[in-house]
Amino acid sequence: MAKSVPLDFPSLRQFADRPALTDGQHSLSYQQLAAQVSQLANWLQQLPAQRFAISGPNSISWIIADLALAVSDKICVPLPRFFSAAQQAYMLDTAAIEIVLETEPLAGSIASTVPGLWYRQVPQSSTHEVPTFPISSGKVTFTSGTTGNPKGVCLSWAQQAATLAGLVKALGAEFSAEAQQQQLRHYCLLPLSTLLENQAGVYLPLALGQQIIVLNESLSGLSGSSKLDLAQLAQNLAQYQPHSLILTPQLLQALLLICQQQPALAASFRFIAVGGAHCAPALLAQAAQLGLPVYQGYGLSEAGSVLALNLPAVNRPGSVGKALPHIQLRINAGQIEVKGQLYAGYLGEAPRDADSWLATGDLGQLDSEGYLKIDGRSKQLLISSFGRNISPEWLEAELQLCPAIAQAMVCGDAKPWLSALIVPRSARQLTELSTQLQALNARLPDYAQIRTVLLLNEPFSSQNQQLTDNGRLRRQHILARYQQPIEQLYHLTPTTAEPVLVPLNQEHRDELLSAIN
Repeated sequence: MAKSVPLDFPSLRQFADRPALTDGQHSLSYQQLAAQVSQLANWLQQLPAQRFAISGPNSISWIIADLALAVSDKICVPLPRFFSAAQQAYMLDTAAIEIVLETEPLAGSIASTVPGLWYRQVPQSSTHEVPTFPISSGKVTFTSGTTGNPKGVCLSWAQQAATLAGLVKALGAEFSAEAQQQQLRHYCLLPLSTLLENQAGVYLPLALGQQIIVLNESLSGLSGSSKLDLAQLAQNLAQYQPHSLILTPQLLQALLLICQQQPALAASFRFIAVGGAHCAPALLAQAAQLGLPVYQGYGLSEAGSVLALNLPAVNRPGSVGKALPHIQLRINAGQIEVKGQLYAGYLGEAPRDADSWLATGDLGQLDSEGYLKIDGRSKQLLISSFGRNISPEWLEAELQLCPAIAQAMVCGDAKPWLSALIVPRSARQLTELSTQLQALNARLPDYAQIRTVLLLNEPFSSQNQQLTDNGRLRRQHILARYQQPIEQLYHLTPTTAEPVLVPLNQEHRDELLSAIN
């Protein structure tokens, strides 16, 4: 019989005194974790409020709050810290949140019944209507998508339990034998408000009896969604020697840099999942050369995060693996469609038909053995003025491999050639950047070569509305922000495989001339 919540008290108590959580200063056993979840759940059940948000940095209390909201059958809305204040206010208002649970004390906060967790009530307007929640709603994860305000994806607790069961069935055998010999450790690097880390980085390790390392963002090495402190991350990996991580391609690139400097770190890992965006095959190949067990997966919020995943015993590089047991996949007119235990509906909208197929918006292929290959986003396909169809994600993944590039976005829809908006790692590396881009162009077909480059002095981030909550580029926002300088790129006449580098402003122009001369 399917569980109604991802983790209940028997699930936690079965591991008794085994270590469950640590934040570097405090630790909880599974028995202590279950006791604190029970204590908070009892308090929550006594409150008339039904709609709660969780706010604040990663912490032990964040996990306790999430688990307690599940077992007390409340609605949980995680607030991403990397959303703007306006976006967070929109979420609170749209979901008619009654109480915010906070993992750090703020003005007006009141201590809750468990350590490290505070709460504040959100005033309710008598004229404000409570939005329509699909009847089975448990967690509402807001995704910023590519345009507009954040959209609330309503997931039942039972759906999240089904996703967890699929992950356990797929991965449990990989870890069970080793777990009997030593307790494995998972390092929560991504924000817990990210559904992928919440599901596969909290529920899954706890279901398997592992220990979770959950550090405040000031100590973790990653703050927000994209500010990375390589030295801090390297120090943490050496100190805790985790067995598993969940990474985006950009974070995988950072891990490769660390392991190139400290090769011994690679030996502790047993499973590293990478997802959230297209990952270049060359990046996966570099990981394999360093001995890192990296496995690519695929998912979306509407399916509770993970849909498909490569595994050690069934790994096909170039694919994102096979579908989890509770999910069906098919390709319809080149687009990936999914069916199974999915989301209940969107906040404020009618419930979805549970028996219908969901179009993901991603293009892909299924081979005869069920491995899924992602070809890019259907709405992000560029069609050049010469009629060539080009996936920008493919080229952006290739650009990720250039050491002089911190971030990049490819554009050129209905244009005669492709351009790239690039955030260089340093103004002192512009000569290297030009050389690396020439080498890349030499490997690419002529229609996919980058002919002009706009050098940016501000990184893409969720704060400036140019990245989604899981690190995807918000293309329309970026194109709107740089519309005029992008148009100016197409007044140029590049004639060779050497791309023309154009700085966005005079400061960059001076840096560029200085670096080149």
